[in-house]
Amino acid sequence: MARENTLTREFLRHFIPAVLLNAVLVLGILALGQYLLIRQAEDQELSAIHNEFHQLTAVYAQQVLGAASALAGNPGVVAAFATAPSASQRTQLGAESDSLYRALKAQYGHAIVVFIANQHVLYRANKPTFYGDHILPRPDISEVIKTGLPVADLGLLKIVGYSVNGVAPVLSNNGNAIGVAQVSLPIASLYGRILHDIPGSRIAILIHHGVTPSNKFQGKTVGDNVFSYVSSPDFQEYIAKHPNVLHANYTGIAMFKNGEFYHLFVIPLTGYDKKPLGLAVFGYNVTNTLRIAAITLGASLALSALVFLLIGLNLKHFVERRILAPVVELARRLRAISLGERLEQSVKQTETNEIGILQTAAERLRKTLLNMLSHIKKPD
Repeated sequence: MARENTLTREFLRHFIPAVLLNAVLVLGILALGQYLLIRQAEDQELSAIHNEFHQLTAVYAQQVLGAASALAGNPGVVAAFATAPSASQRTQLGAESDSLYRALKAQYGHAIVVFIANQHVLYRANKPTFYGDHILPRPDISEVIKTGLPVADLGLLKIVGYSVNGVAPVLSNNGNAIGVAQVSLPIASLYGRILHDIPGSRIAILIHHGVTPSNKFQGKTVGDNVFSYVSSPDFQEYIAKHPNVLHANYTGIAMFKNGEFYHLFVIPLTGYDKKPLGLAVFGYNVTNTLRIAAITLGASLALSALVFLLIGLNLKHFVERRILAPVVELARRLRAISLGERLEQSVKQTETNEIGILQTAAERLRKTLLNMLSHIKKPD
């Protein structure tokens, strides 16, 4: 019995580490698979938010560019630009742009239609009584005047904040640009579209302080930025407490104070001259994804552990029954034979493998000893 226990312990000493090593390897592969599935699901949602933001921005750009080009090419607008700034000029520009302005305002809630010449505002459809003010040089307007080609870009306007601007040249009879028509749509309406189309998403839009005087945009200041828009207070609170997320192309998992997890990523917002204007921080709720993944992974681990346990028990039973038991029994018989005991009892061959060969050899040894003893006992 002591020898049997020794063999069993020896077997288990080598068997258990091997099983554990294989279990860890398989479970590691399962965990890696779960992680990759989680990342794929998260990346798909983030890509959806990213793509929708850019697609909607492109749609806005196409719309404002078409509207600005149509205004700039309107014969009534061209005729008004050919006259000196006056009440009659503003009346004519208003008449030509009023219907477009009202349609855009009804669709998007806010719109800007403005005519500019020599860096002075000739007319604003959204503020008809506010005109004649000098505007700072803008690279998009300068490029349109220089090339005579319309452009669309993302910009910051005092009235509406971030907006998609379409700027088109108003050309004189000889083809020279004598001013521009600008149509702008605030991109705030984009945020609502994304939040509606992708449930569980969060958005925060920030403006760099260095882009424009801070008193133009009121909001909570975070480092070098000020909030222009945020979809929820908890999102604003998290960003305010973790300003490290506010750098271009950041991505990571965030846990809000309510225990929910969000995958965040940051898109830099740049103007026509590629200079930074601010940051767009997007988040997607991955709490359910992580919870499902944790349950799935836990179930996989439990099932794998059960499978390994059953395999181990079956293998242990097989080894004890088919290897250890015959070897132990053979060892007992050989010990008895060596002591001259149980020589009349044959050693049965119960196995057909190498153990069976040993059993056969033990039986031959028993017979040989019996034969030798019988010759020794015979009288001379």
